[in-house]
Amino acid sequence: MQVLSDHFDLDSFFSDLKKSQKPILLLDYDGTLAPFKVKRDEAVPYPGVKEILNRILDANHTHVVVISGRRVSDISDLLKLDIQPEIWGSHGNERLLSDGSYKLAELSEKESEGLEKARKWAKEQKLDDNLEEKPAGLAFHWRGMDESRAEEIEKKVLYKWQPVQKEFNLKLLNFDGGIEIKVAGRDKGNAVRSVLMEFGETDIIAYLGDDLTDEDAFKVLQGKGLCILVRNELRETLADLWIEPPDELLHFLQRWHQVRSG
Repeated sequence: MQVLSDHFDLDSFFSDLKKSQKPILLLDYDGTLAPFKVKRDEAVPYPGVKEILNRILDANHTHVVVISGRRVSDISDLLKLDIQPEIWGSHGNERLLSDGSYKLAELSEKESEGLEKARKWAKEQKLDDNLEEKPAGLAFHWRGMDESRAEEIEKKVLYKWQPVQKEFNLKLLNFDGGIEIKVAGRDKGNAVRSVLMEFGETDIIAYLGDDLTDEDAFKVLQGKGLCILVRNELRETLADLWIEPPDELLHFLQRWHQVRSG
């Protein structure tokens, strides 16, 4: 683990965590709780992650929220936890509450039109094998491909959709292993902001994420919570702490549970 912020002390954090009434633990999925896989349906959690999350959820001492660019259904199928956590999917456009109720952000007529045009275009370009369809976006994946093919896909998407994205209130979003055409105005930061508004002022909140898309969440939590970068290589980030998966990730989650159970 490496502390990245001059104002953060890990031992003090865990001391405060012990006294917290009910802290909030926010977790990205791909690259954070699970390793990246070429076949995305094989990206199950790192060994030990499911078990520690089950213990945290069973103890009911922490409000656990998973926030991902994936669809909510994907996260549920991959995690398969004993107790349903709250899940925000599709960059904040979907929400599955712990009681099983589901909410989907309503798309405008223009947004729906733009996404439908993008779907038809992707099929015309024979990009079906690279395409992941979501309720509020289309992701083009190139993980595992040679660099030239990945660059070809990215150039096609940028050339076609960058000039017209604003017309349909869409946004092009690069992520680790691909590019997405998504509805603008909603991201992981919005999901975090909604959780904060719903739960009010909380004394302890932490967000663990690996990707550039998680920086939107880190921005919202500046001065309000702990931001943790989870990845094998350090990059420029707003995070306060850098941990490497899976060992340091498991250590952090296990210590969280031990402190809250003590």
